[in-house]
Amino acid sequence: MKTLRLIGTTLLMVVLCLNFTACGDDDDDDPSNPLVGVWQNDDEGEHLRWTFRNDGSGEEHLFYDDDSESYTYQFTYTYDSKSSTLIINYDDDDTDKYTININGNTMIAAYNDNKEGIIETTFKKK
Repeated sequence: MKTLRLIGTTLLMVVLCLNFTACGDDDDDDPSNPLVGVWQNDDEGEHLRWTFRNDGSGEEHLFYDDDSESYTYQFTYTYDSKSSTLIINYDDDDTDKYTININGNTMIAAYNDNKEGIIETTFKKK
């Protein structure tokens, strides 16, 4: 009887240990960096998706409803929450600067195009 109790207790301990080690925090969101995650803009037939990672890297994916074209660009970024400034450095040495306004799961990215003035793009967090 003692042997059966010992085996049962040991199995229970093993199951509990496995349960606790399997329950990690898999959430990629970083409360100190509200950009981290996937943001998508859906404009009439054209979609722009930004993915920001904790390590300062990211990806821009542009695609169309009719599947005619799709483009993916890798980048690194810096975000200054005090000035709400996002700087994206693409692999081809191109750099874009945005003013960011985040409210809940909505982000407005304002870009000064110099030719067309300020262009605002609204993204939703996915």
